[in-house]
Amino acid sequence: MKSLSSSELTEKIVEKAKSLGAAIAGVASVESLKTSPSHRIYPKIGMNLQVHWREAKDDVKPHVVAWPADAVSVVVIGVEHNADKPELDWWDGKGTPGNRILIRINNKLSGWIENTFSVKTYKLPYFVSKGGIFLKDATVMAGLGCIGKNNLVITPGYGPRIRFRALLLDRKAEATGPLEFNPCEGCEHPCRKACPINAFQNTVYSADELGQSILPGINGTYDRVTCNVKMEKDIEEAVMAIPAGDEEHQEVLKAIDEFEKGVKLKPQGDKRPNFYVEYCRGCELSCPPARWGSR
Repeated sequence: MKSLSSSELTEKIVEKAKSLGAAIAGVASVESLKTSPSHRIYPKIGMNLQVHWREAKDDVKPHVVAWPADAVSVVVIGVEHNADKPELDWWDGKGTPGNRILIRINNKLSGWIENTFSVKTYKLPYFVSKGGIFLKDATVMAGLGCIGKNNLVITPGYGPRIRFRALLLDRKAEATGPLEFNPCEGCEHPCRKACPINAFQNTVYSADELGQSILPGINGTYDRVTCNVKMEKDIEEAVMAIPAGDEEHQEVLKAIDEFEKGVKLKPQGDKRPNFYVEYCRGCELSCPPARWGSR
């Protein structure tokens, strides 16, 4: 195959990703992503979701992405999580069905890129602490959407009802973003009002303190600790629904922190495993589709 230009490489990768099942796909530059909002803010506030960052300054540790030295481009793929298919978001001890779809597409795309173009790829895990990147920033830099008032990526056509995965390339592929898109302008933010625990009620992050204007929740009002408390409660309620003496109960407890490892649980009727967590999606599902535009 003749040598491709960076724009041609991007075009072929995006086309292949969609043929493998991705709803959307795009490319961002590693160099630009290194200076994106989340990659700059997290070394200052750390990743502790148990306590507010101001109260844990002594415990804040830098959480920087371990970029491979030869990484040049980031490919981001997205899979739609329609409200009509809630089971895609059910956490069952070894991840979610939707995330497993993303992993399969990413693996196939990685193999195809390497075999077709002799480009080295790095398939990234979900968590930054395990070697991942900040996917929201990568998605925005790839031109697939923007960060909304609900602190989620909102995309044209799919809104926030979509999940992402990424891989790195050791060759330059032309960036597809960022995108001029702001569906939150003039919106009365029902997403924030839908939060059952008022995670958007107070200003948690200050632009002056952190030295940047783009903050969680756009203006610093997204409280990740309060949100995490709700998610932990969702897990607790799901686990407690399993009989305490059940061997599966103990397996699930051990698997809680192993998002991509976990244990294999026997499914039962209606596509539901014996254990699953339905996380709160209030801020996501209340986002009005009329504002998303077209695909």
